[in-house]
Amino acid sequence: MGSKNIHLDPFDKGTITKLEIFEDYAQAWIPTFVMQSVNEIHIFDFFSGPGYDSENIPGSPIRLLDKINEHLGIIMSKKTKIVLHLNEFEPTKKKQEKSELLIENCNEYISRNPKFKYFLTLNYYNENAEELFFKLTPFISKYPSLVYLDQNGVKFISEEYINQLEKLKTTDFLYFVSSSFFKRYGKTEEFRKALEIDFLELEAEEYRNMHRLVLNKMKSRLPAKTELKLFPFSIKKNANIYGIVFGAKNYAAVHKFLTIAWKRNELNGEADFDIDDDKKKNQLTLFEGKRMTKVEKFQSDLENKLLEKNSVTNEAVLIYTYLCGHIPKHAEIVLKMLKKEGKLNYETQTPYLTYENVFRKKNIITYQIKK
Repeated sequence: MGSKNIHLDPFDKGTITKLEIFEDYAQAWIPTFVMQSVNEIHIFDFFSGPGYDSENIPGSPIRLLDKINEHLGIIMSKKTKIVLHLNEFEPTKKKQEKSELLIENCNEYISRNPKFKYFLTLNYYNENAEELFFKLTPFISKYPSLVYLDQNGVKFISEEYINQLEKLKTTDFLYFVSSSFFKRYGKTEEFRKALEIDFLELEAEEYRNMHRLVLNKMKSRLPAKTELKLFPFSIKKNANIYGIVFGAKNYAAVHKFLTIAWKRNELNGEADFDIDDDKKKNQLTLFEGKRMTKVEKFQSDLENKLLEKNSVTNEAVLIYTYLCGHIPKHAEIVLKMLKKEGKLNYETQTPYLTYENVFRKKNIITYQIKK
C-alpha cells in the first residue's frame, strides 16, 4: 500500500479516465519493444504526482510500475533495460512534499518486487517540467520512448514544444490538456501566444468541441510533410472539457491508441461522453430525416471514395481509416457490403483489412471496383 497524504484530494472521474488511458497505452507499448529485443527503452512522466491520491488510488507512476510488473517474464527473458523518469515539482512551495512522497511510494513498491533491480532504473526529478523536457530530449530522441505530459498551464502546447515532439522518431506521447480553459481565458496573452488562436474563433466554437479545436490548431502548426499523427480524446470533468492528445509517427502506435479509444467508447472513439449527440441521431427529424452517426458518416464517405476508383489496395484503405480516427472493423463492414452487392471484389475470403495483415505480414491485396 502507498503512503497517504491528507492534503491531497481523491481523483475525480475524469482524472481516473485519463490515468486508465495512460495505463492502457503503457500496457500495449511496453511489450512492443521488448519483444523486438530492443536493449533499452525509456518512459518519461513529467507530472508524476505523489504516486497515490488521498484514498490510495494509484497515480501514473504506480500504474506504470504495475504494467512493467505484468510484463516481468518477457522483460527478464529478453534482457531489456527499462529506465523510468519521474518528475514532480511544486513551483510555489518551499517544501516539496509530493516529490518526497513520490520517491517514498515508488521505492516501497520496488522493495516488494526485488526482480526489478535486474532491469529497472528509476530517475527522480524535482524540476520545472518545461525546462526538464529540453534537458531530457537527448535521451528521448536516442531511445524508444513513451512520454507523458500532464499539462500544467498552456506552455506545452506552444510551438517550441510541438516542434521538438515533431522531430522525435521513435517516441509516442500522450498529454493531458485543459482545453476548456482556452474558452475561459482565451483573451489572455499567455493563451493567445501558446496556440495563436483567434478569440472570435473561440467564442464561436461549442464548448464540447474545445479539445477538437485545440488539436486542429496543433495540427496546423506541423510541417506540411510531417509523419506525426495526432489524435484527440475529450474528457468531461463537471462543467469543463479536458482532453488527451496522442501523438506518434508509426501506424503500430496509431492502431494501439485507436483500439484503446474505441474500446472506451464505441459510439465515437474520441470522448468519454456523447460528444456529437449520436444517440439522438437514431430519431427521425421533420426536415432532415435520420442524421448519420460518426461511424455511419465515415462509412458513407469511404463507400463514395471507393466507388470513385477503379482499384485500391487494402493498405490504402487501412491508412485512410486510421487517419480518419477509425478502427479497421468500421471499414471492413463497407468492403464486405460492397462485395455482397457486386460493386467491389477481392479474391481472398476476407478483405485482409487488419494491422497484422498489412503492416506485419505484408499481405497487400487489391480491391477491384466494378463499374
